Amino acid sequence: MWEGYKVIDGDAHMQGAMDIWDRFMPKEYYDRRPVVVDWEDKMFFHYAPGEFFPQGTWRGGKGLGRRLSPAKLTGSMHEKHGFAWEADFSAESRLKVMDLYGWDKMVCFTGATQPLRAEGVDQDLMWAATQAWNNWAHDFCQADPTRLKMVGALPEQYDIEGLVTETRRVIEKLGALTVSVPMAPEGKDWSDPEYDAFWSLAEELDVAFSFHGVHSGRPSFADRYAQRPGPAVALHQGATFSFENMMSMAHVIYYGILERHPKMRVSFLEGSSGWLPFWLGRMDDLAAPGHRQAVFFDAPPLPLKPSEYFMRQGFVACDSDERALKAAVDLCGPDNIIWNTDYPHPDGQDPPTALPYFLDQPISEEAKRKILWDNPARLYGERILS
Repeated sequence: MWEGYKVIDGDAHMQGAMDIWDRFMPKEYYDRRPVVVDWEDKMFFHYAPGEFFPQGTWRGGKGLGRRLSPAKLTGSMHEKHGFAWEADFSAESRLKVMDLYGWDKMVCFTGATQPLRAEGVDQDLMWAATQAWNNWAHDFCQADPTRLKMVGALPEQYDIEGLVTETRRVIEKLGALTVSVPMAPEGKDWSDPEYDAFWSLAEELDVAFSFHGVHSGRPSFADRYAQRPGPAVALHQGATFSFENMMSMAHVIYYGILERHPKMRVSFLEGSSGWLPFWLGRMDDLAAPGHRQAVFFDAPPLPLKPSEYFMRQGFVACDSDERALKAAVDLCGPDNIIWNTDYPHPDGQDPPTALPYFLDQPISEEAKRKILWDNPARLYGERILS
């Protein structure tokens, strides 16, 4: 609690650990596990050549490595996070940070999951690695399961049957709060009928599904700027974590996913909230009958306006210092926005200023309380209150 406000951090991250795959890979797949050879700046894991990364993941290599990042981004981590950095971002150090800065509960999304983004891996091996990560995440949050809330990770290469099976496992067996929706594989689409079994789980299990900066398909908006230095790094970041959220939201609304699954709650995270008034208005203009630009909507009319689907089922996460937060609250209301720190990412809010900056926003006290607690409690449901 901070100055009388109860606080849920609706989107933070686990950094992973160098021994995840050594400790949690299923026995029959142990010899085929990803092998960590370096933890660069305690941010970027590098892997030895193997089935996941045939050429390894060293910077400048041809394997899946990290994106280009300025030195000032990685070099500030120790200064920014102090004892937590020195403790390798352990669960115990995280709880200490939460105590220091008044964060009551934290929703812990994935961190070092490069193996789950690898391509061309045997599907059984990929599910073994996914289970290993999720078992580690569960173990991490057991340091205080009333405050640290696990998020289920899902791979980018998957079969629908496995997707449904692992989603059910992490919710029912591991107590995950939500799952991070993966991008549809090439040639498929979230609106394909075979995905209905996945979306139906959100209603059956009464669990929120999270679109966490996920690409709605390929190519992404940001691809033209990937692996280019200079201002392109900023362009890549901005396009990935706002535009892709906008497209994911439009996809699940325009293609009728929220219409067919009216009890499914969805969130669009790590992309701020200031774009929300524009995008809801733009989606209405292009789809709602009676709007002049709805001539482009070449499909049967939706029963509701796109903005009405979002208001009924959707949430976005705001940043403490974003200048357009007041506009989002004034134009869309305070009921569909949650707060996040993005801890401990290097570009996240500095922990000491995260709540003070938010509380300095020119919005009402009622809006602040809703965004900090009431809204994430509605989004994530009873699981986050336990």
